[in-house]
Amino acid sequence: MVRALVFVVGGLLGCGLASAETAATEPIAIETLFDHPHYGKAELSPNTKLLGAVAKVGNRMRLIVIDLDTQKAKVVAAFDDADIVWFSWVNDQRLVFSIADLGGTADDQVGSGLFAVDADGNNQRELVPVERKQAEQGIANVKSKRYMARCRGTDDILAVEAQRGKDGVYIVRLNTRTGRQSYEVAGIVGDITGGLPDPAGVLRAVTSIDRDGHSLVWYRPNAEAKWEQVARFESITSPDNWAPVGLSPDGKTMWVSGHADRDMAAIYAFDLEKKKLGEMVISHPDVDIGSGLIFDKDTGELLGIDVDADKPEVSWLNANWAKAQATVDKAFPGHVNRLRGKAKSLILVYSYSDRDPGRYYLYDVQKGSLAEQLAIRPEISPAQMAATKMIRYEARDKISIPAYLTLPNTTDGAKPPLVMLVHGGPYMRDEWGFSPEVQFLASRGYAVLQPQFRGSTGFGEKLFRAGWKTWGLTMQDDLTDGVKALVERGLVDPKRVCIMGGSYGGYATLMGVAKDPDLYRCGVEFAGVSDIRLMYSIRYSDMVGGIYEKFGMKELVGDPDKLNDQFIATSPIEQVGKIKAPLLLAHGAVDVRVPIKHGEKMRDALDAAGKKYEWHVYSGEGHGLWKAENRYAYYHAVEAFLERNLKPAP
Repeated sequence: MVRALVFVVGGLLGCGLASAETAATEPIAIETLFDHPHYGKAELSPNTKLLGAVAKVGNRMRLIVIDLDTQKAKVVAAFDDADIVWFSWVNDQRLVFSIADLGGTADDQVGSGLFAVDADGNNQRELVPVERKQAEQGIANVKSKRYMARCRGTDDILAVEAQRGKDGVYIVRLNTRTGRQSYEVAGIVGDITGGLPDPAGVLRAVTSIDRDGHSLVWYRPNAEAKWEQVARFESITSPDNWAPVGLSPDGKTMWVSGHADRDMAAIYAFDLEKKKLGEMVISHPDVDIGSGLIFDKDTGELLGIDVDADKPEVSWLNANWAKAQATVDKAFPGHVNRLRGKAKSLILVYSYSDRDPGRYYLYDVQKGSLAEQLAIRPEISPAQMAATKMIRYEARDKISIPAYLTLPNTTDGAKPPLVMLVHGGPYMRDEWGFSPEVQFLASRGYAVLQPQFRGSTGFGEKLFRAGWKTWGLTMQDDLTDGVKALVERGLVDPKRVCIMGGSYGGYATLMGVAKDPDLYRCGVEFAGVSDIRLMYSIRYSDMVGGIYEKFGMKELVGDPDKLNDQFIATSPIEQVGKIKAPLLLAHGAVDVRVPIKHGEKMRDALDAAGKKYEWHVYSGEGHGLWKAENRYAYYHAVEAFLERNLKPAP
C-alpha cells in the first residue's frame, strides 16, 4: 500500500520525475485518465509522527493512518456503501472526515455527513448524519456541517453549519467525542457568509450580509467577548470591499484581502483598535492575492503565502521554510511543491505539475532525505503528457487576456486542430496543474486553449468587472480573439477549431457556434445555459432564491427586467438559425444548477431548424458526472465526435 522510495538530497538534485520514462506512442486510455485516483488527501498529524491519507483499498476509498517510524499502514475508517473523500486531523489522536459514494451517480449521494475517529481506529462517532438520513428520520431542518478549523489542545473543531432552504450559515464549535456543540455567532446581524479563526481555533472574525445587501465585517478579541462591527460596505460587489484572511499573533492587526486603489487584490493591515485600513503588506504584480496566508499552527506566526499566479507559487517569510522550499524545488524542477509540517524536522511535500497528477514525499530536514510515500495516480506517465503554459493575447479593445495553452506532443510538423476549452462559473478561473480533460484532448492530437476571459477572477478587478452583464457580448469576443491570436502566431489550423465547455462554458459553446458560425467546425457542451432568462424563472434551480440571486446575480449577469432585449439577443436558443456547426449536447437528468430544461429546449429548437446535433443524457447525474462509467461514456462520445468533425483535414 505504501511506497517508500528514499534518496539523499544532493545526490539526485535536479532529477525530474519523468526523466527515466519514455513517451508512449498510443494515447492514454479514457478509463485511465478519468478513473478515480488511488489516493486523495494526505496530511501529517500535528506532531508529525503519523501520516493520514485517503486511499483506495479494495473498491472503496478508506481512511488510513501510517506510522512513520514503522511505515505500517492501518485502515482506521471505512464503509461498505460509501467512500471517505476528505479528512483532517483534530489533534494527534483524532481525525474528522466526510463521505460520498464515488461508485454512484449524483442521485445516489446521501450527503457528506461528518464523522470522527481515533488514529488507532477506535471510538468512531457520527457527528452529523448524512442529509438523506436526517430527512428519513423526519428532521424538518436538514443540516449539513463542514470542517473549518481545529481547536488546538482539544477534541473540538469549528464547523460551518448550513440549513436546507435557508440563506447564510452558522458557525459552531463541535466536540468530536461527545457531539456537544455551541453556536459561535450570537449577536451578529444578517446572513453569515464566512468566518476567520485564529491559529488556536477561536473564531475571531465573521462576514455577513444584512437584509439591505450591505456587506458587514465583525470582530471579537477572544471567545468570551461580544461581536463588534468593524466595517460596513455598500454591497458585496463594492470596489472598496475587503475580506479578513488572517490575524497577527499580537491580536492588534487583522490582515485583509482587497483592492483599495489597485487593480490586483493585495493584503492590507487593518488596525483593529482604530478600525482603519492601513498599509499594503503583500502584493503581486500579475494576480490577486486572497486567502493563501500560511501560519504556524502553534505560534500564529505568518510564515508565508500561497499565490495562485500563472503557475502556483509560494513566498516564504520564514527563513527555515524558504530554505526547505529551495531544496525541494531543486529536487523536483518544473513542479509545484507544497510544503507542510515542521520546517526544522519533518515536512510533507505534495509535488505535482501540468503533466504529473502528484506524489507525496516526506522530507527529513535533519537527514537531508526525501522519501516518496504516495503516488496519486501511478498509472499516469508524465512523459506521455503534454505541457501547459501561460500565454497572453490582446482582445479587440486592447484588454490583455491570460490563457493556458497546451500543444499536443506531435512531430509531423502540421498545425494541429484547436479545441477552445471554456471554463464554467463564469466568475472563477482555470489553474495550472494536471487536468485529465486537457490531457485527453492533447493526447488525441488537439491543441487546447483555456482563456481567462473577462469576468474571470484572480487576474485583477479590471478584467473581472469588464465581464459584468456581458454574456454573449465582449465575454464571447474574448474567445474569438483567442482563436485569432493563435492563428496569427501560426500555432493552430484556422480551419479546424472546435469550442467546448461545461456550465457557463456550455453556454459559451452554444453562443459561439451561433455568433461566429464560420469560426467553429463543431461544438461540445455539457450542462450549458441555452436561455439566460431561464436562470431566473426556473425556481427549483439552486441559483435562485438565495443570497446570490438577491445580491449578486443581477449585478453580475444582469437584471432580466431591464435587459430583456439583450438576453434575447445573447441566448443561444434564440440564435439557432445562425448555427452551421454540428453540436454534441450532454446533460445530467437531475441537474439543479442548470436544469435539463435548458438542453431540452435547445434540442427542440435545433430539431425545428433542421440542425445537426448529438443528444446525450445521463440518468441520475447532476451538474457533473459522479459515476466513473458515465464519465467514460461521455468522453468516448466526445472522442468519436471530434474524430468525425474536427480531426479530418478541411
